[in-house]
Amino acid sequence: MKLSTISGLCSVAAVSAASGQVVSLSFDAPTIDRWVYPFASSAGYEFEAKTFSSLGQETAFFPITFDQRDGQIMVGFDFPANLPPGRGACGYRVISAVLTLKVSNHNVYKYDPTYDGWQTYLNGAGDADGRPIELYGAAFRNGWMACRIDPSMPALNQFPCYWEGSPERAAPPFGPGSFPTRDTRYAYATDYAGRVERDVSNNVRDQFDSKPFAVGQIGGLAPGALVPVDRDTVFTLNVNDADVQAYLRRACDAGLVRLLVTSLQQASAGGPGPGGGSFASFYTKEIGIDGFGPRFSISVRLTSAGDADGSGGVDFADITSVLTNWGLVGPDGDANCDGVVNFSDITEVLTNWGSL
Repeated sequence: MKLSTISGLCSVAAVSAASGQVVSLSFDAPTIDRWVYPFASSAGYEFEAKTFSSLGQETAFFPITFDQRDGQIMVGFDFPANLPPGRGACGYRVISAVLTLKVSNHNVYKYDPTYDGWQTYLNGAGDADGRPIELYGAAFRNGWMACRIDPSMPALNQFPCYWEGSPERAAPPFGPGSFPTRDTRYAYATDYAGRVERDVSNNVRDQFDSKPFAVGQIGGLAPGALVPVDRDTVFTLNVNDADVQAYLRRACDAGLVRLLVTSLQQASAGGPGPGGGSFASFYTKEIGIDGFGPRFSISVRLTSAGDADGSGGVDFADITSVLTNWGLVGPDGDANCDGVVNFSDITEVLTNWGSL
């Protein structure tokens, strides 16, 4: 398949591909942004995308079978050659990553800057400051995958690449069947816990707390306040978390990143459920106004095998990093990127001593 060009303007702060160098990218528009929702008619060509849940609609009178994280927003960015792919997971140390979305509805939902555990959603418990907007990685099933493709080609000819395509031929959001059901999304949100693509679409049903990569923050707004239109919601990914770091390293190795914005805000009261319609909506790149679509920045240090502290070289500081983080999951101290800091990492450091 032909590699796609980069959508949006991408500025590059460093061009060297040598280990130890930092490559910083800033995207003014995504390669792909898509409202992943069963009733989205244009599958990637909306001017705005919404995120909400089906919570409260699981009743004996109307047994809805949608995923609890129902309306989701996929955003993706293809990396240029300045961030070379194919170096392996240990070839990258992500220093920072930030996604920014701009709110497209006015004073509709409350701002919640903190994660809410699954038990707070039971029995209509509610939360005084609303519900958070959360960011996760994107995972795929039934043969679909994220890949760099030529957007000029019909999506129908690009299976199994999950893409916007054309309004008629975009990759479908759900698996076989005439009606969407739970746990069948082709693209789903994952927290990559334990470096496994765990599906968090129904974490309240499954009674576990998911671990978002980031929770949306809005500067200058108090928790519980209604969110005005055109405010930036900023997702600063927790790159110091071993699972988030591992997901992003894998993304760098593949040359692209795909993320999903979700929430458990209740859907509209106009349907069968009890929701109040207090959910978030964000502009997509289709709005065509500079600074209004999804934006993304990432800084990555190119590293070498044995670099346990992500400094770009292998020396005594890496031995110290391994010993300091002994028995933990990384990323600090995990010289071989296997998800645990142990004697194998000492061996990895010594084997590659002096490398740059």
